[in-house]
This record gives sequence, C-alpha cells and structure tokens, in this order.
Amino acid sequence: MAEHDTNGQQTSIDFHYIKSNSFRVVHADGVYGGPTPRGYIVLNFYSERVPIPQKITQEITSAGQLGGEIDQMGKGGIVREVEVGVTIDVPHAKSLIQWLQEKVDVMEKQVAPKEG
Repeated sequence: MAEHDTNGQQTSIDFHYIKSNSFRVVHADGVYGGPTPRGYIVLNFYSERVPIPQKITQEITSAGQLGGEIDQMGKGGIVREVEVGVTIDVPHAKSLIQWLQEKVDVMEKQVAPKEG
C-alpha cells in the first residue's frame, strides 16, 4: 500500500510481481553477448552439455533383444544451448552489476570459513 507524508506527498509505491505466461527458470553455465547497434546490451544465457547423438546403431541379439551399441553418429565438442536472451540499457546494466555484487557478497559471507 502506498504511503503519504503529512503534506499528502506519496512517499512509497508498491510493485507487484506477476509471472508472465512465458516465465520459466533456466540454468546458466555462462553468458554471451555485447552491445547492440541501438546502444543496448544483449545477454544470451546458455547451458553447456555434451552433444546428443543424431543416430545410434545397436545390435539385435539372436534372441531378438536389443543388444549393445555398435556405432554412434553426431557432433563432437560441447554444445552451448542458448536458453534465453535479455536486452537491457546501460543504466539497468549498471544496476544489475551492483545487484549481482551484493548477492555475491552475501554468498561469500555465508560460505566464509569460520575462525576459531
């Protein structure tokens, strides 16, 4: 609820967080991006994994059962699957840096070795 001072000036405002229909939680192993031509910063968060095979060949045993793997076809290396892209302006990027640093500081204090 918004509050007002004795002169009737609003001194606070409420923000309501509502999840959009496309809201989801994603894991990120890293981020790739940079400045856009219009002066924003784009951050593309990705997760890393080994490639999923495009094709696997397995033997069929004399009993008609599925046997061991004979061959596998697919990509080598590591896949970086881009999960979500975020575009922000410079003032919000600075705010994000500050917010992240505050969260890192809290986490480092929580896991700091105890003296004694």
